[in-house]
Amino acid sequence: MNDLAYIFYSIKSRSLNSSLSVLLTSFGIMIALLLSQFSNHIKNRLDLDGKGIDIVVGAKGSPLQLVLSSIYHIDIPNGNIPYKSALEISKNPLIEKAIPLALGDNWKGYRIVGTSYDYLKHFDVKIDQGRLWNDEFEIVAGADIDVKINQKISGSHGLIDGGGVHDEHTYKIVGSLKRSGTVVDRLLLTSVNSVLEIHGLEDIDHDTEHNHDHKSDQSSDSHHESHRDGKHNHKEKTKDHHEEHVDDHHKDHKDEHHNHKHSEKHENISDKEIININSLQKNKESFKDNLNESEITALLIKTNSPIANINLPRSINRETNMQAANPALEITRLTAMLGFGSKTFSILSTLLISIAILSIFSGLAGNLENRMGDLAILRALGYTKQRIFKIIVLEGTLIISFGILLGVIMSFFVFEIFSNLITPLNVIKAKFVLNFDFYFIIIIVLFSGFIASLIPAYNGSKISVANQLSQNI
Repeated sequence: MNDLAYIFYSIKSRSLNSSLSVLLTSFGIMIALLLSQFSNHIKNRLDLDGKGIDIVVGAKGSPLQLVLSSIYHIDIPNGNIPYKSALEISKNPLIEKAIPLALGDNWKGYRIVGTSYDYLKHFDVKIDQGRLWNDEFEIVAGADIDVKINQKISGSHGLIDGGGVHDEHTYKIVGSLKRSGTVVDRLLLTSVNSVLEIHGLEDIDHDTEHNHDHKSDQSSDSHHESHRDGKHNHKEKTKDHHEEHVDDHHKDHKDEHHNHKHSEKHENISDKEIININSLQKNKESFKDNLNESEITALLIKTNSPIANINLPRSINRETNMQAANPALEITRLTAMLGFGSKTFSILSTLLISIAILSIFSGLAGNLENRMGDLAILRALGYTKQRIFKIIVLEGTLIISFGILLGVIMSFFVFEIFSNLITPLNVIKAKFVLNFDFYFIIIIVLFSGFIASLIPAYNGSKISVANQLSQNI
């Protein structure tokens, strides 16, 4: 009988104890690997997606919710803020760059984000096919979104798939982006005005001074821009002429109507009532203007200095009706809140692995007494002490190896299940990665199993052949 056959025979003879050791090891390995994978994925994506963004300005509410919805796009925004107020903040000399975001719609669960070209500059994302948007209702798709150039899509209301579809407006896919490993890979990017117009809000002119840098890389942009300007001027002239005609007609009709009413009810309406009617009409027009005022969801800010990261949010929170959140601070709070659960699972994983190691040790040590006769016969057949030592060590190492293999397989499948069920992992397309932590955990557990088998192996190699055989007679 060769050494390997003897080892399998020994393991089979105490199958219950060996199976328990394998299962305990596999569960410990699985928890340790899952914690490592989740922690690394979340940390890397948080660092990568939030890099270079010092402050987020948005509506009052939860600052963490503001950060998660505006930077990582994994939560619902607190609300909208007036664009004029955001524009005033962006003019602050402490601010190096301010990027507007307008949210509100999605397509098949992918968020449609109205923004400027600075958003692409910030993440250093390049065009893979097609071109960037040049006009309203033109969209550039992230690398994870399966669309085709010139495809028409209709956005749905809300940031989760299943909302009412905006059938009155359709977007046109004009380009797709190269994979960047950032949040941009799962976004549909368009102009801010596209999002504003589809929700009945006034257009803004944020991109004008930034577009030229990007359009220089596209051969057909200058022609498109001139065509758009001509179209825009013609539209403005037509609009002015139409408004002038409508105003004249409305004025004539209003004067005729007013004279008729005035002749009939002049004596019945007092001056005070006329003032109240005029005031009510002005308030109604003012309310209508406020409804159509342009709003954005958030403003992503990069400051000029670290001290501005502290002073600017305080100033905005104190002097405006908006909220400024520090992403680094909020993410630190989030990880602190999750830290207790992570530590708890780490302790549980360590405990399971320790129990598995002790089980291997006790199994080898406890079974040694029953195997003394077999070991003595092996020595009598010519097995050396070193060979006996090696057999027992290999037996312990083989048990721990089975546990590690089963644990890795279990952790892989459980990770795939969790990555589909947990929203933050699903949206970042998390995959099981064989990183440094993966190999470190496996090596540590394997080494621990090896150490646990040393003492039983040493005691087994020191067996007295004569005494043991005389006891068996």
